[in-house]
Amino acid sequence: MAKFSLSNKALEDLSEIWDYTYDVWSENQADKYYKLLIGFCIQIAKKPEIGRNYKETSQNVLGFKAGEHIIFYLIIDNGEIEIARILHAKMDLGAKMTEL
Repeated sequence: MAKFSLSNKALEDLSEIWDYTYDVWSENQADKYYKLLIGFCIQIAKKPEIGRNYKETSQNVLGFKAGEHIIFYLIIDNGEIEIARILHAKMDLGAKMTEL
């Protein structure tokens, strides 16, 4: 089974996404979107090449569009995936990616 881990920043991002979705929509919607994002993380771990480079990131960081967000990740030496950030596509990605 392909493995992935979440950085502390990615955990913070997920928490903020859940809170925002809960506040604006509902607990049910927040749970659905959380599961959707985790499902995309699993897909990335199974097939890391599905991501692409973004001009706002360094060469070794890939991103994958997931819903309204982009999941940024690194492929670690042992083949494991580290999810670095999960950011809304309309954010200032360049500024946020300096916070890796």
